[in-house]
Amino acid sequence: MNTFAHLLGYLVDLFTALLGSVLLLRAWVYAQAIPTADPIARFCIALTDWLVLPVAKTMRASGKWHWPAILSAFGVAILSSILSRLLFGIPMSILGLVVSPFALLIRWGTEMVLWGTVIWVVLSWLQSASPVTRTLGYLVDPFLRPARRLIPMIKGFDLSPILVFILCQVILIIITPLARGII
Repeated sequence: MNTFAHLLGYLVDLFTALLGSVLLLRAWVYAQAIPTADPIARFCIALTDWLVLPVAKTMRASGKWHWPAILSAFGVAILSSILSRLLFGIPMSILGLVVSPFALLIRWGTEMVLWGTVIWVVLSWLQSASPVTRTLGYLVDPFLRPARRLIPMIKGFDLSPILVFILCQVILIIITPLARGII
């Protein structure tokens, strides 16, 4: 594989991972009923409206989930799987093409939880009164709450983010080969 194809493959993976993650974040913001005036919600909407709005014309968000954003993320995952296979020379097996997009969604969601938790921890130390910190805390709380039941606070320190970080890393170790289509 030549250097140009490797660089192009990296850029495709980077762009699709960022776009897919923001689409999943938009769906999670909707599921957590974050107001659209919130800075994180506005950020997600501004970056993804061009893709979500056409999908939203054919299907509506229903119940707790923003299905147009989830379907758009799935479409990006399919595109990423196909382009990665073409650029990196990975064989196009049917099983790989079926499993890879689902694994990519799990990977992007897990990375979103991991980085959201890390950023929330840092912001809670530096800017605990910031609206972004409050919203980010609200978004990662469903993942931290079970960890808080397992690990009590020690002298005022919440160690639950460490457990969430470790679990996210374990999930990524398991899911990354599947996301790359290595089956």
